[in-house]
Amino acid sequence: MKEKEGFVDYPEQQMIIYVEKEDGKYGPMQTGSYLSANYMDDYVYKRRNLELELRAQLTGGLISPVKYYMVFEDLSFSELAARAGISKSKVKKHLDPKHFGDATVDDLLKYAAVFNIPAANLLQIVLVNSHGNLESNIILENKGDKISIEQTPSGNPYAVLTKIEEKR
Repeated sequence: MKEKEGFVDYPEQQMIIYVEKEDGKYGPMQTGSYLSANYMDDYVYKRRNLELELRAQLTGGLISPVKYYMVFEDLSFSELAARAGISKSKVKKHLDPKHFGDATVDDLLKYAAVFNIPAANLLQIVLVNSHGNLESNIILENKGDKISIEQTPSGNPYAVLTKIEEKR
């Protein structure tokens, strides 16, 4: 790729690529990410719609919180079982809301570790009013411009402190 062809104007995410310079030699060049510049909006839109669909299924009693996070994180139940150290048959049962109540606290802690969330989030959905829309904290967690959501573990592994602040 020639140096002129490699330039992408996207300062939010920079990367180094190797291009053919004008003198015919190859070397590094800093540029914006082509994927982020051209496809990030579509990705964010699809993630938001997926979260809305999963939240509706969860609150409608069609899926369990384990299935909600598993699908959102794009894991198969086999991957989840391996990462959590829980048998496949047990994970499969926990995907059904009728059997989610059979999960032990130890199971919930293992799932939470895999999903990188506080265990309390398996039992709650945190919604934040963002410009008149109720958004899940999953979607907003990377929105640092207007809203800050901070969840910190407490001394009790079954309780989490959630701070939601609007930046001024």
